[in-house]
Amino acid sequence: MAFRVETFPEDRYARDAAGRIAGHLPGQGSLILTGGTTAERIYPALAPQEIDWSGLDLFFSDERCVPPGDAASNYGMAHRLLIGPAGARRVHRMRGEQPPDAAAQSYHDAIAESTGGRFDVALLGMGADNHIAAMFPGSPAIEETEKLCVPVQRPDGMGGLTLTPPAITGADRIFLLVAGRGKAAAMARALQGTDDVSSCPVLLLANHPDVTFLLDDEASSKL
Repeated sequence: MAFRVETFPEDRYARDAAGRIAGHLPGQGSLILTGGTTAERIYPALAPQEIDWSGLDLFFSDERCVPPGDAASNYGMAHRLLIGPAGARRVHRMRGEQPPDAAAQSYHDAIAESTGGRFDVALLGMGADNHIAAMFPGSPAIEETEKLCVPVQRPDGMGGLTLTPPAITGADRIFLLVAGRGKAAAMARALQGTDDVSSCPVLLLANHPDVTFLLDDEASSKL
């Protein structure tokens, strides 16, 4: 099991996690952004860090099939809390407003053209059901081996788009952002590593050489 774990006090979690991420961003390269409530805490602390965003191409791990101005849009949240305040310009968003198949193919093509399917750093969240990106337990996307982005049906009934295992494991360094007592059991399950990937999708990353969980005290309480 290649996972590393770093835990920060809850009251300093956003600041400390943001500092850890900032210290590993390249001057020139690519970064995958995630959605989710933990990222919402960290992005406002990441925006003012001394980062030269002009050299970074920003991509997204997943998106809901909604326009960018919708309250459910991961891009919308990231733009409000990070991209806009930081002044980042090289942003490649998933086109959630387009037909899902066309949007997924377009994103696959954009990744292949820009990065060749290789990223420098990926930020991911992990749900209480151990999903990453929009690869939920039982999702056919977990089995994808060629496409870098595919459409999915989310458990909340919304359509979505997600990066696939080849895209996510194509990142040189991965940070998983996990906070809150509601994620504690999921963290323990992830580190035990005894489940199959279909029921515990985070284990797609078990053999990756550089994966670090950035936790708060509550998420680490069952470790």
